[in-house]
Amino acid sequence: MKKSGLPIVLAIGLGCQGQMGICRQAPPLHYAAREFKLETYAEGRPYLSRPVALAYDESRLFVLDMDDDDIKVFSRSGVFEYIIGRKGQGPGEFHLPSGLDILGGKLYVADSANRRVQVVDTKGGYLSGFRVPFSPHRILGLGPERIVVMSLPSGRDGQERMLHGFDGSGQLLWEAGDSFFSRDSVYDLMRNRWFMLKAAGGEFFLVPGANGRLIRRLDADGALLGETEVTENYPSQEIDIPAREGKKRTLRAFCWNCASDRERLFLLVAERTEDGDLGPGRTIAVIDKAGGLEATIALPERLTRIAVDGNTIFGIDVDSGLRIFKLEPK
Repeated sequence: MKKSGLPIVLAIGLGCQGQMGICRQAPPLHYAAREFKLETYAEGRPYLSRPVALAYDESRLFVLDMDDDDIKVFSRSGVFEYIIGRKGQGPGEFHLPSGLDILGGKLYVADSANRRVQVVDTKGGYLSGFRVPFSPHRILGLGPERIVVMSLPSGRDGQERMLHGFDGSGQLLWEAGDSFFSRDSVYDLMRNRWFMLKAAGGEFFLVPGANGRLIRRLDADGALLGETEVTENYPSQEIDIPAREGKKRTLRAFCWNCASDRERLFLLVAERTEDGDLGPGRTIAVIDKAGGLEATIALPERLTRIAVDGNTIFGIDVDSGLRIFKLEPK
C-alpha cells in the first residue's frame, strides 16, 4: 500500500466540543517541490502543444494534448514512450479533446469537438464510445458503468445542467449541477469553471474555480453527500472582470487547477502576473477533509496543470513543458 508523502496532521480536528464547538487547527506545514531531473528523452520526443489534462497509473503518465488531438505517453520518470490517437472522427481519433481520466487500465476521453466520450486502453486500443448532446469538457471514470461528464454551458439559454452521469453504453442516468447565468458571458464563463476530482468509494469532489470555498462531495449517482467549507486563511485573489454596458464585476479566483490524492485536495493557487492579471501560481495548498489548510507546497515554477501521487507532483509549466517534482520539508 502506498503512503502519502505528507504526514497526517493529528492535531486537525482536535479540540472540538459539541455540535457547535470550535476546532483548533494546527499551523500548516510547509514543503518545497524539488525538481526531479527527467531522464534522457528518446529521439523524436514530441513537443507538447496544448496539454490540458494529466492522468497516471503505476508505470506511466498520460498527457492529453488538445491542439495535437492525441495523448502523449511518458514513463513516470519523464521518458517519452508513444502516442495514442490522432485528429479525426473515427474510433480512437480525437478532435479538440479536453478531458482525460484513467480507471482499471482504461483511458476515458472527453472528445469535445466530436461531442462524444471515448474509452481506449493504455496502448491506444479502442474499447468503446458514445455520442453526447453537448461538448464534453471534463470526465471521470468512477466505475465500468459510471462515467461522469461535465459540459461547458453555452450561456445562451439560461441555466443548464453541467454534470451528466452515464453508464458504459452511453445511457444517460442522471443530471445535476445548474450553471451560473447572468448574461455576462465572460463573467459567467469564469463562474462556471468547476473541477471534478476522485474521492474514495467511487465518489467524487466538485471544486469551484472561482467565487466560492465550498467543496461538494457527490456519489456515483450525482447525489450530494456533503459540503466542506475551505478555511478562510486559504489564499485567494480578486480581479475585475469586464461586464455588460462597460461595467466591471469582481471575481475571486479560488484555484487555477487542482488534484486529489488519498482524500486530500491539492489546489493550485492563482497569483498576480506582471501586468496585474491573474494566472497560474507557484503555490499548492493542501486541504484536509475538514477544509483546513494542512500544508503549502512552494513550486520553483508556475504550473498550469497538476497531478499528485504521494510525494510526486506531475505538472505542466506555462511553456507547456512537462515537469516532475518530489516533495521535501522546507
